[in-house]
Order: sequence, then structure tokens, then C-alpha cells
Amino acid sequence: MSVFEFKLPDIGEGVVEGELVSWLVDEGEAVQEDTPLFEVLTDKVSAVIPSPKQGKVTKRFFEEGDIVPVGGVVLTIAVSGGDGAAAPAPAPVESAPAAPAQAASAPAAAAPVAPVVAAITPPVAPSGKRVRATPATRKLARTLGVDITAIEGTGEHGRVTKEDVQRWAHGVAKTKPAAPSAPLGAAAEDEVRKLKGMRRKISETMRMSKDTAAHFTYVDEVDFTAIVELKNALRTAGLKATFLPFVMKAVCSVLKREEFEYLNAHVDYAKGEIVVKRSYHLGIAAATDAGLMVPVVFNVDRKNMRSLVDELNALGEGARTNKLSLGQLSGSTFTITSLGKLGGMFATPIINPPETAILGLHKIEKRPVVIDGEIVIRDRMYMSCSFDHRLIDGHVGAAFVQAVKDLLESPALLLAELS
Repeated sequence: MSVFEFKLPDIGEGVVEGELVSWLVDEGEAVQEDTPLFEVLTDKVSAVIPSPKQGKVTKRFFEEGDIVPVGGVVLTIAVSGGDGAAAPAPAPVESAPAAPAQAASAPAAAAPVAPVVAAITPPVAPSGKRVRATPATRKLARTLGVDITAIEGTGEHGRVTKEDVQRWAHGVAKTKPAAPSAPLGAAAEDEVRKLKGMRRKISETMRMSKDTAAHFTYVDEVDFTAIVELKNALRTAGLKATFLPFVMKAVCSVLKREEFEYLNAHVDYAKGEIVVKRSYHLGIAAATDAGLMVPVVFNVDRKNMRSLVDELNALGEGARTNKLSLGQLSGSTFTITSLGKLGGMFATPIINPPETAILGLHKIEKRPVVIDGEIVIRDRMYMSCSFDHRLIDGHVGAAFVQAVKDLLESPALLLAELS
């Protein structure tokens, strides 16, 4: 009988650590080769890690929600005979994408629960100073124009956290806050849960977006009566389309106009660069049980209505079952988010960085309006669009929404744009 030390494998280029989201085995449990051991979430991917050995789990060294360094011992397995020395772990057998990964901010580090974890030598900065920080934290520092080597980390073992970068960027004294003895306001009958997994990733992404982009939102009401009639005609012809493909086509058509090219762009203020995209890849925000995902429909301008309907259905099913690949969740140039039947009047969508704008769709309902001096009933919807005011001027954002509105209210114009 020997003991095998299972170390967190390298599961992605540039990934130096991951969050242990959930344990799939208990101490004392027998495992076979390829038995799923635990789920880990990194800045780029969520993966279920399998066992490389047959034996019995003797000890787990991390709790759910802890940050595990690549190469750190996650658990030990008692195996019969053979060499118990640690060996390279296999690639994960199952992977699913994390929340919008291309701009997710890194979580603060948590301490391992046992001292046997192998230490990782942090990358060396150009100045020669070694800095412990996740790739997403480094990206936030670049975005805010902060020299990460000048920051004194307040995380475990001197790690530079997202909060350290933000405090430095705003000139706030960098002192490690004292940990409260109990959660604020928690009573004896309350249930305290750890913020972890995709929900923590979403939290970090939204916070980074609000910290780095100067949001402003423009709202207008759109008459969808003509689109409703066209959609019903297509449904009669056998194409069960929602309203979304029409909006996608209208948005794509307007983004192609020179005056709106900065709305289909990625921006890096730390480098002082704007990448104007000449491809039109629309992220479609989708609510799932695990949280918000943003699958991407690539080259929307080159696809017909039937292709868009089929692809949206496939992406929606993949998001609900957590079976989308990383490639399907990154690379968007503009994002559309919809609350559907729960859409209310309007909201303030949060930009999906490094993009510069996001369009929010709300509930379509029949409302009385005055047309040519008469009160008539029309299908109407509020449409709200948020922009990064550092790059998009107010009149440009308003003009964009108006242009999309014009195409949706007159489908003949939309068809002319697409021909």
C-alpha cells in the first residue's frame, strides 16, 4: 500500500490556479481510474477532474471555495503496490465553460487547509519583483493603468488581489482589512453560504465592468407590430422564430455603418488601443440555473434567418445543460440581453468587457398609442442600451438606438439593408 499525491494539473495556458467548486468524492471513498474527483473553476474554464489511480481517498486538503494552485496537492489516494509518488495528472474528462471568460476578474485567494500544498513560484515582473496574482487580476491592473509590481498584496502569502488593484488605482491606503468574527447581520437561525463558483465569477465580472466603464443608458420604445406580423407569417410557413433573430439582424446592419463602428469594438485603455472589429459576433446573454452565460453567435451578418433560429436553439440548450465549450462563450463583439416575459419596462444592462455597448430587450405587450390622430393598439417594447461613455458619445448612442428602431419598425427597410 502506498500513497499517491494528486496535484492540480495544468488545465489551460496561463492558468496558475483554480477555485475548487465542489468535491465529488469523500475521504475514505473507493475510486476507480477516471472516477470524477472534484470540479475546478479557473479564469478560462470549468472542468471535472478525474482520478488517475484506483484506490481509496485518504485525505482532502482543500475546502469547497478555496483557491488551489496548479501543482498543489489536492488529495491523496491509497493505492495497492506500485510507486506512490505523485505523477502528472491526466487531462480533465469533462469540461464546461465558465461565465463570460474573456473578461472575468479573478477572485481573492483563500488559504489551503493543510500545509502540504506545493508552493508555486509566481511569475517575475519586468522589474525583477515576484508578484503573486491571477491572470485576471493582472488584466484588471493593465486596464486601470496600474503597475502591479508596485502593489503590496494583502491576500494570503502576499497575493495581489482585485481589491488591492482597485484601492491602488483610486489612491486608497493599502492595508489588509481585519476579518470580521462573523458575517455582518447573521443571526443564529440564518444560513451563511460561501460565494463561490460561477456566481463569484459573475460578481467579479460585473464589478470590473462597473469599475472600468463609464456607463450611460439610453431607452426608447419600439413598435414591434410589423415584426410580430412577419414572425407569425414565418411561423405559418414552418419557421418558428422568436423576435431575437430580427433584432440581431437589425443590430448587425447598423453596426456596419461607419458612424457606429466603435460600438463593435474592444477597448484596452491601459494600452491606449481600440480594436475596431470587422466581424459581427453577437453575445446573447442567457439565464441558467448556474448563473448568467453569454454564448456567442458568430458572423451574424452572414447567416440567414433559419440558421440563426437553429443556432439560437442549440446554444440555449447548451447553456441550460452546461455543455457549451469555451469557444462558444468567448469572442463576442457586441452583446444582447433579454429579460423576455419578465422584462418590465426597462433596465440598465451592464457592459460585457472589453466590449463598449450592450443592448437590453424587454417585454413586448399591446399598448394604446396615437397614430395619425387616432388611438390604436400596437405591439410595443422598451429597448435600453448601455454604452461606455469614455468612447461613445451620448448622441452617437442615441442615434444607434434610433437606427435599430427604424429597421425594426419597418421590416422592408431591414430587408433592403440585408440585400
